[in-house]
Amino acid sequence: MIETIALYMRFSSEDANEGESFSIGNQRDLLYNYVKSRQEFDGCAVMEFCDDGYTGTNFDRPSIQKMLSMVGNPIQCIIVKDFSRFGRNLLDVGDYLDQIFPFLGVRFIAVNENYDSKNSIGSSVGLDVSLKALVYEMYSRDISEKIRCVQQAKMKKGEYLCAIAFYGYKRSETEKNRLEIDGKAAAVVRRIFRMAGDGMIPTQIAHRLNEEGIPSPLTYRRENHTDRLRSWKVSSDISYWTRENIRRIISDERYTGRLVSRKRTTVDVSKKQTVKVPKEDWIVAENTHEAIVTEETYKQAQKVLKSCKRKKTPAKPNQRFRGMLKCAVCGRTLGRVVCKEPYFYCPTRKTVPDAPCRLIHVDERDLETALSASVQSRIRLLLEAEAGHENEKLSDTLEKQIQDCQTVISRCKAKQMEAFEDYAEGHITRQEYIARKAETVRQHDEVTALYIELSAKRAELLKAADSAEKMDLGRYVCVGELTRELLTELIKEIRVSGEDNLEIVWNFRE
Repeated sequence: MIETIALYMRFSSEDANEGESFSIGNQRDLLYNYVKSRQEFDGCAVMEFCDDGYTGTNFDRPSIQKMLSMVGNPIQCIIVKDFSRFGRNLLDVGDYLDQIFPFLGVRFIAVNENYDSKNSIGSSVGLDVSLKALVYEMYSRDISEKIRCVQQAKMKKGEYLCAIAFYGYKRSETEKNRLEIDGKAAAVVRRIFRMAGDGMIPTQIAHRLNEEGIPSPLTYRRENHTDRLRSWKVSSDISYWTRENIRRIISDERYTGRLVSRKRTTVDVSKKQTVKVPKEDWIVAENTHEAIVTEETYKQAQKVLKSCKRKKTPAKPNQRFRGMLKCAVCGRTLGRVVCKEPYFYCPTRKTVPDAPCRLIHVDERDLETALSASVQSRIRLLLEAEAGHENEKLSDTLEKQIQDCQTVISRCKAKQMEAFEDYAEGHITRQEYIARKAETVRQHDEVTALYIELSAKRAELLKAADSAEKMDLGRYVCVGELTRELLTELIKEIRVSGEDNLEIVWNFRE
């Protein structure tokens, strides 16, 4: 008997062209009306999961991940508007409907598709469902490419498409996708360019602004309640003017009134990863908004910026702690001073007078001594904790069998897709497609059962949590020198406080 029902809703930009019927509100009304119309759901607890603004081409969505972690217990039934709300990837949707949900005893209902897994117990997903899933996936890729083309066309027309305006500007309240000068911030930008034109380097400019108490860009956004629109994270709540954000402002040609877009682009519609676009392929639109500085002022500042630009030198082998040491106060990465006795310091002290972290000073030799003792101590404790499990090692034979099963399962998925493509293109008949699919499903089920059995055996051998990771650490027991390889494998970051206290964040569970 079903006790808990999950209602799942999703909406993204790819659905905007479909109209109001795809909105979260309409999906919610449809699903609740469906539940109320079914007497079998009377008295059931209803849980609601919603992903607003997430694509259906993958399952990297917070609410659906939360829902899937609860399937089987307590969720026994999932209801969606249609298959595309659940997902637009043919293979992933098929896996859940054919394998995962039946195995966990979870019922799946797609209201508009008139699909109820209760009516297809013992059989795999039908051709109509597979075809719809394939169409949804193709549609998603097609609409994503169309959206990209529309966005590029808008960029060429000089429309600003970002959710938040860059420092010195604000989004127009009267004209869509246009920028207006933010008077208070623009005055600071003009002053930065003026100081750069007078020969002041970024570090000196940042020091001057912090000394006068002028809010940094992030602090300014917080004061104006626009910081929540950011899509990036910061290392600390404390925000100062730094050499980096001064350099970023001085080198930004958008302050001259031209709009530069498409510096990065997505790799694939189903992924969030982006890559840099070559400079010659950037979209540059002239005179799109009011300039804060003139072209001459901008060029003069570039000369000063270029004169103080440091030459990039290859990382030296002895820079073992590069990027690991963090200021516990402001969150910035500590800098290293090369001298007779190398040491680390917080760079904030260069730009912020009386900064609370200005006294942070760690000698490299003292740091190495403290870390060596801590690392060896942790490794000994971990190895002692798992000494009673020396004989419980995972055999190579078992691991190879598991890998072979994974290979066969992947091949079965590929064969299913190949059979469907052959049928869709008319190379085989419906009967041949059904026969090939049935044979592939049979083989897939057999190998999956074997895989589950082997995985259970492997789990029994790994009784101690993280035992494999701990055994790996054994090779470092007798290591006397802290190498870059050892540090990156064991340590995530080292936080240094003003009293020379070290807080080590390990990569393994203590």
